[in-house]
Amino acid sequence: PSGKPVNLVIPFSPGGLTDTLGRVLGDELSKQWGQPVVVENRPGAGATIGASFAARAPADGHTLLLSSVGMVTNPLLMSNLPYDPKDLVPLALVAAGPNVLYVHPSLPVHNVKELVEYARQHKGEVSFASSGVGASPHLAAELFAMRAGIEIIHVPYKGTGPAMADFLGGQVDAYFDTMQSLHYAEAGRLRALAVTTPERIEQLPDLPTVEESGVAPGVYSGTWFGFFVAADTPVETQQALVAAIEKAANDAGVKQKTVEMGLIPDYRDQAGFKQFLQEEGDKWGEVIRTRGIKVN
Repeated sequence: PSGKPVNLVIPFSPGGLTDTLGRVLGDELSKQWGQPVVVENRPGAGATIGASFAARAPADGHTLLLSSVGMVTNPLLMSNLPYDPKDLVPLALVAAGPNVLYVHPSLPVHNVKELVEYARQHKGEVSFASSGVGASPHLAAELFAMRAGIEIIHVPYKGTGPAMADFLGGQVDAYFDTMQSLHYAEAGRLRALAVTTPERIEQLPDLPTVEESGVAPGVYSGTWFGFFVAADTPVETQQALVAAIEKAANDAGVKQKTVEMGLIPDYRDQAGFKQFLQEEGDKWGEVIRTRGIKVN
């Protein structure tokens, strides 16, 4: 990018994970380019408003989109997207936010195996909160139920705040949330049972994976954060953007701040990100079809 400022579109409200991470990366890109990177929050409609804005922006590399798992799931869940997914091209993945399976301490279970056994004994009674139909915690709960062969009640809320408030109050039994909520577990207000990654994570060596329980195979879920740009952006511009994002994402200070947000730095280049999106689409497509999930 040259001359004019670069717009970084965040399809969520200020203060959330995507916004916070976007500002950290935006500052680093701004330093590299010697020009301002202006964060523009365009929240609403499950991140599709921001995505459609970025898809329609001039394809000159001056409008970037930092978005999340909805880029894969929205086209599978919504019949009338306000943009064509083909109008955006992936650039690079920068971070991952694995889910942790939390339960309320009033539930008499201390590991994943006990939770699955309890759910089988109390058929259709165990409730899972989510921040909305089709949101990452909802899909994580459906994937878990599908792989463990249990029935659950899904309780959607309007956002993470209200979901967490009711969960802490014991109105809901379980919740797949990011590592950000571990402080509640440390304070004894929630119980963290397992993390949804293939292997245990460095930051939490004592927390088992769902996989280790042996009762719910292939439960890998969570959110992730990656850059997109208008599809007509020239290839050399895309390559220059990817190189700048790689440098920013791998900066020691940026990595440190990413970890402090409860995320895992996970840089993947354009080819790696495209492959990752394909795998995400296959996995969530199966869950959405099998469980009959629709967003009106």
